[in-house]
Amino acid sequence: MTAMQTPEVPSMMASRVFSEELHQIREVHIETESILQSLAALLNDVPCASCANVCCKEVLCRESIESDFLRFVLGARVDDYSLSDGWYVPGSGCRLSYGRPLVCYEYFCERFDTQAVDSLKQLSRAFKKVYCNVFAGQHILVVDDISRISKNKLRIVLGRLEGLRDQANRALREALLGQLAKRSSRSEVDSPYVAGTVPSQA
Repeated sequence: MTAMQTPEVPSMMASRVFSEELHQIREVHIETESILQSLAALLNDVPCASCANVCCKEVLCRESIESDFLRFVLGARVDDYSLSDGWYVPGSGCRLSYGRPLVCYEYFCERFDTQAVDSLKQLSRAFKKVYCNVFAGQHILVVDDISRISKNKLRIVLGRLEGLRDQANRALREALLGQLAKRSSRSEVDSPYVAGTVPSQA
């Protein structure tokens, strides 16, 4: 869909019939988004909160309402879109917990520590790649009518997406365990007692 076309209103989306495979993809897509957002939240010294340059522009947000697939993922939330600000809310950031444009997961400005975001970058790029070549050589984001995608192709996409979700989940568990280990190490250093000793009684 081009930028000049008018997105369908939610009621028109609701009147269309989507396959079980598409509904499964939507569910796993939302799960994967949630994991990627959790991974991003675990990054140390995230510069976004103190950044004066807002990279969340309406022109970027617009993909979520122009893409047939992202409108399907968003469902009735499409109604909440702001033509002036997109999904951005000053002081709190993006209003979306799912259905975000995929560029939101790919983009890390130069203020981020490259080494710290390396794993997340790879997962985010893989998230977009999962949807390549789904219909007539097109990425799913630019397919005008996702109900035309064959069930066989959708099953392939679903398998890839489930694999990526599981991979991201493992990365999240590892990151959480790493943080717990660091906290445990810090608490031992900060403790006034040496391990294995008992404070003397006065």
